Amino acid sequence: MMSGRETLGTIDQALNEARAQVAAVEGRIEAVEQQQQAQRRGQVEDYKALARLRLGALADAALVTHLDQSEQQVAALLAQREVALTQLKEQIQLAESGLRTLESERSAQAARVDSAARAVDAAEAGTQARLDVDPDYMARRDRATDAERKAAHAAEKADRSEEEREEKGVSYREDPLFMYLWKRRYGQPEYRAWGLTRWLDGKVARLIGFADARANYARLNEIPERLREHAAALQAAAESELADLKALDEAARVADGIPALDAQLVEAQAELEAIDRRIAQAGSDLQGLEVRKAFYAAGQDEYSSKALELMASELQRDDLMELRREALATPFPEDDLIVARLLEREDERRRLDVSLQALRESLARNRQRLEEVETLRTDFKRNSYDRADSQFGDEAMIAMMLGQFLSGVLDRRNLWRVMQEQQRYRPERSDPGFGSGGFGRGTVWGGGLGDARRQGDIFGGLGRGSSRGGGGRRGGSGGGFRTGGGF
Repeated sequence: MMSGRETLGTIDQALNEARAQVAAVEGRIEAVEQQQQAQRRGQVEDYKALARLRLGALADAALVTHLDQSEQQVAALLAQREVALTQLKEQIQLAESGLRTLESERSAQAARVDSAARAVDAAEAGTQARLDVDPDYMARRDRATDAERKAAHAAEKADRSEEEREEKGVSYREDPLFMYLWKRRYGQPEYRAWGLTRWLDGKVARLIGFADARANYARLNEIPERLREHAAALQAAAESELADLKALDEAARVADGIPALDAQLVEAQAELEAIDRRIAQAGSDLQGLEVRKAFYAAGQDEYSSKALELMASELQRDDLMELRREALATPFPEDDLIVARLLEREDERRRLDVSLQALRESLARNRQRLEEVETLRTDFKRNSYDRADSQFGDEAMIAMMLGQFLSGVLDRRNLWRVMQEQQRYRPERSDPGFGSGGFGRGTVWGGGLGDARRQGDIFGGLGRGSSRGGGGRRGGSGGGFRTGGGF
C-alpha cells in the first residue's frame, strides 16, 4: 500500500522530471538559435568582405554601410529581446515563489484537515464502542437485521415465483383455445354470451378440460402477486426498523458532540479548497508566463521573428546575389574562399533549421506532457486523494503507470482511471458500516471523511469493511439469506 501523500510525492517527482525535460529542450533550442545567429552574422561579414574585394570604393561603401545598419538593427532587436526575456524570467520566478508559498499554506491546512478528520474518526469509534455494548441498541440492531433478512428472503421468493409463472405459463399462453376462453372470462360471473356462442364455448371448455386448467393458471398468476405484496410489506417494515436504528445512531452522535467536530472538519476542508482555488489560479497564471517563455525558447517571439525576417531579407538581396555570382566567375582565389565559406554556412544553416524544427516539435510534446502532469496533480488534490487516510493499493503499478505516462505511452485519462481504481479511504478506528450504515443505503458514520462520504452505498464504491465483531453486522438489501421469515 502507498499513502496518498506518498503518491502525491511521486506525482511531484514526475512533475519535476517533466519540467526538467522542458528546460533541457529549451536549452538545446537556445543553443541552436545562437549558432544560427552566429552563422547569419558570419554571412554578413563574408558579404561585406566580398563587397570590399569586388566593388568600387563608392559602391563598396554604400553596400557595406547598408549591411552594417541592418546588422545594428538586428543587434538592437536582440538586445530588446534579452531585456524582455529577463523581465519575463523575473515574473516567472516571482510567480513560482508565490506558488511555493501557497503550496506551503496548503500543506499546513491539509494537516489541519487531517487532524479534524482524526478527531471525528476517534469520536465515532468511541460512540460505536459504547453502542456496541448497549443492550437496547443491540436489540434494535438485531430487529433491523432480522427485518432486513426477512424482507430480502421474501423478495427472493417473489422473484422465483414470478420466474416460475413465466416458465410454466408458456404452455397456457400458447394454447389458442385456452386463451380464447380465458380472455372471455368463461366460467366467471362476468362471462357474457348468447345462445349458440355459449353452447359452443361450453363444448370447447369440456374438450380441453378448461375448468381445471383455468384454476391452475389463476393460481399461477395469483401467487406471485401475493408474494410481492408480502415482500413489499416486509420491506416497509424493514425500512421502518432501519429508520429507528438510524435515529439511534444520529442521536448518539449528537450526544457525543460529533456534529460539532463534523462542522470543524467541514470548515477546515472549505479553507483547504479555497487555497486549492488560489493555487489553481496561480498555476494558471504561471502556465501563461511559461507559454510566453516557450515562444522565446522556440524563437517565435516578436523580437526574434523581426530579427530573423530582417536578416533573411538582407541576405536575399539582389545585389548580394549578383555579388556572389560575379565572384564565382572570377579567377581570384580570395573570392573563391569567401564564396566557399558562404556555401558552408548555408549548408550549416539548413542543418540547424532541421534540428531546430525537430527540437520545437519535441518542446511542444514535452510542454503538453508537463501540462497534463500539472492537471493530474490538480485533480489528485481536488479529490482529496492526498489525505492522511487515503491509500493506493499497488505501489509498483502506480509507479509504473506514472513512468509510462511521462514517456508518452499512457494518456492522462487512463492513468486517472487506474488511480481511481487503486484508491481507498481507510479510517483508523471507526466503521462506516456500523449499525444503520451496514444496510447498503448510506451511513451516518463518516469515519472523519466528511459529509460527502455519507452519500449512497459506500461499500460498493470504496470497498470498506470492518474487522470488529459486533460493529459491522450487516444485512444487505441484495439478499443472500436463505432461512426464516417464509410466506
